[in-house]
Amino acid sequence: MRRLLPPIACALAGAVLCAAPEPLPQDAGAPGVWQKLLKLQTTASAMHMTAHPDDEHGGVLALLGRGRGARVSMLTLTRGESGDNAIGPELFDAVGLIRTEELLAADRYYGVDTQYFTTAIDYGFSKRLDEALEKWGRENVLRDIVRIIRRDRPFVLISRFQGNERDGHGNHQAAGLLTQEAYRIAGDPSAFPDQLRDGVTPWQPLKLYMGGVRENEEWTLRVDAGEYSPWLGDSYANFARLGLAFQRSQNGGQVERVAGPSYTYYKRLASRVSAPDKETSFFDGIDTRLSGLYTALNHPAPPDAERLLGAVQREIDAAVAAFSMREPSASVPALARGLAALRRARHALSDREVDRELLLKEAQFEDAIHGALGIEFTAIAAPALPVVPGQVFDVGLQLTNRGSMPISGVRLAVNDAGGPADAAPLLPHRTVRRTVTLTAGAALTRPYFSRASLADSQYTATTAARAPWAPPPFIATADYVVDGVPVRVRTPVVRRQPQLPYGAVEHELAVVPALVVNVAPRTAIVPLASRDKPLDVRVEIVNNVAPAANAVGARGSVALRLPAGWTSSPDRAPLAFSRAGERATFTFAVSAPSIGAQEYRIDAVATLDGHEYTEGYDAIEHRDLETRYLYHPARTSVRGVDVAVAPNLKVGYVMGIGDEVPAGIVQLGAAVMLLAEADLARGDLRQYDAIVTGTRAYAVRADLKTYNRRLLDYVKDGGNLIVLYNTQELVPNEFAPYPGVLTARAEEVSEEDSPVTILAPSHRAFNAPNRITPKDFDGWIEQRGSKFWSEWDAAYTPMIETHDVNQAPQRGGWLTADYGNGHYTYFAYAFHRQLPYGVPGAYRLLANLLSLGK
Repeated sequence: MRRLLPPIACALAGAVLCAAPEPLPQDAGAPGVWQKLLKLQTTASAMHMTAHPDDEHGGVLALLGRGRGARVSMLTLTRGESGDNAIGPELFDAVGLIRTEELLAADRYYGVDTQYFTTAIDYGFSKRLDEALEKWGRENVLRDIVRIIRRDRPFVLISRFQGNERDGHGNHQAAGLLTQEAYRIAGDPSAFPDQLRDGVTPWQPLKLYMGGVRENEEWTLRVDAGEYSPWLGDSYANFARLGLAFQRSQNGGQVERVAGPSYTYYKRLASRVSAPDKETSFFDGIDTRLSGLYTALNHPAPPDAERLLGAVQREIDAAVAAFSMREPSASVPALARGLAALRRARHALSDREVDRELLLKEAQFEDAIHGALGIEFTAIAAPALPVVPGQVFDVGLQLTNRGSMPISGVRLAVNDAGGPADAAPLLPHRTVRRTVTLTAGAALTRPYFSRASLADSQYTATTAARAPWAPPPFIATADYVVDGVPVRVRTPVVRRQPQLPYGAVEHELAVVPALVVNVAPRTAIVPLASRDKPLDVRVEIVNNVAPAANAVGARGSVALRLPAGWTSSPDRAPLAFSRAGERATFTFAVSAPSIGAQEYRIDAVATLDGHEYTEGYDAIEHRDLETRYLYHPARTSVRGVDVAVAPNLKVGYVMGIGDEVPAGIVQLGAAVMLLAEADLARGDLRQYDAIVTGTRAYAVRADLKTYNRRLLDYVKDGGNLIVLYNTQELVPNEFAPYPGVLTARAEEVSEEDSPVTILAPSHRAFNAPNRITPKDFDGWIEQRGSKFWSEWDAAYTPMIETHDVNQAPQRGGWLTADYGNGHYTYFAYAFHRQLPYGVPGAYRLLANLLSLGK
């Protein structure tokens, strides 16, 4: 029930626990109990394999998990790190954290029991399978996939992709191909034998399916996710779409409902069991009865197996027969007897594989009992903020029995710290409360995976687990006895944080440093032509320490560690905090006697009570998602760049979904004004030497479309308008000065080192104030650009040509035109990815574009 951990994740050996939000209405009460009973009636299990968040066949997963009771897991190779972000300015690894949480939110609707990831990183759109395998390292990803299959041990593998050009994206092709390879070798003890030494034993799935098959092609199985579910109140396809809508960074939260059948076709590629050519289920030919477990595993059954497992099955049948919408707890006596019988079977049957399946079934029994009793268990920490190492705090525990029968022996604890069990029973509709005092440990709550550079295509992991996150630092448990059978509930400890006007939200209680040191900018460029080469470094200190009673607060200082000969003003700043959550920002004016075309490092160091703090984090916070902390050194990397820009530029910027391009413009020495709706509607646009529309601005700024004519008039009167990368919401025939075509599936050049040819070398944009050559396209990150126009009027001049391997030459990524007395530029090359990482050529190109009007 409330905030209970997914039972399968708890039961899997070595699985990592994760925080769970409030249950969906369909997972509470009688509908939730019925779905738990469905899971008890089968041993069916399937793993769905994809490449990125949102690739999944969510309706099929919901049908399997919520409609058929199968244990469903999903393996997503990457966390979608290279995608765009429709809900904020975060990019790269921060987007990966967002999309991980979004996928977990979607999984709740899909009915996924366990989510896995590999250490592979989404490095950007790829058109080639060989590029994906080369960047990731074929063996690296295959090793992860095999390990996950061996840990999860599904009966069936369902590949979303085929492993060929049909899949499009090179990452998709790799996912399809490697799934097939993993199926072949996961049961082979000679494959990755190091895993066996870690206690992970071989596992051979019984069947392998491939998705992406069309109705008019050879297929084995047709799945209709449009089937209506009475306990969900909708079709499985539509219910899954509600989950997909939580992947807002990709789709903006859109929900598209479907009526009637929703067919997906699969081809069976391999099978270890006999099954017909045309199947009705992924599990045709597999004995998924509990009593058929030895048959499914192809293990010899001992003489007493049928009796022991049959006893469990009879109680499952009795629980189903006793189930009532009006009184779900009527199933509890049979469930308790079934759990006791299952434990007896586990004790008597020595087969390791059988025991593992029975362990999963034991967790399902407990989960069904909790649900049928309407158990509500919460663990809420007193602080509304994260805690720091050594902090003493209280956790309020509360267990409510909402069923119709008493429970006894209630004991509440956190990390095994708690009092004795209650002697008195907990009667129906009664609550027991306890307070536990804890001391936070030294380990900080952070992702278990990281990379040193954006050039890395694989994470370094501190654990062999491939769960979404490391375990939460504080786990609360509630033990109780029902009908003489002990059961346990577990849930993460959370903190309750006000979030007006939506009331309060609960987040997993994390351990964070006493002081957080965030530096901006993290990457800075200094034009070599600058006279005094000034650089402002802003240091924000976040205090997480709650002072003890009668204490004066936290006091310390912050300073910069600079390259030899560099100075800052001030050289040190004092810190004084009186409460947790307080922030202070300091600006250090850094002077360098000389600077060359190389990289320099500035580190910020905060000192408190004799301890130094040199690390910051981004708190990745979005509505409906768990807060995650992305750590980074408190460091500014400074690069001297040979770049000039027209003097005294004043730039207006129409922010789109969020990017750091304005900060890059400021580093060039120009003044930037972010333009609001009122500025577009009636402001004096003539004051700006250039106006820039940001990343996907036409997709999210209705006011930009409404007042676009004013921007074109601004150009006609002599202005300089630069339209950065946009999706198909930018309709050239409506919003540009001359006709053009930008399609929904517009071309992109994904290879950041693709060759570049300058097509209009005499154009001013290549000559003033900086002489642009193909070398300015060296060192780009992740991609060249995306969403190129496919057609354009002769009034536009295509400026450069580039292409991926085996791609036709692309000229529609940078188009410029004179319009009246001014200049219009469409520039789809990825400034929003290059500028935050100090790519010199990107700054030189931007400087020339901004300078066109002067």
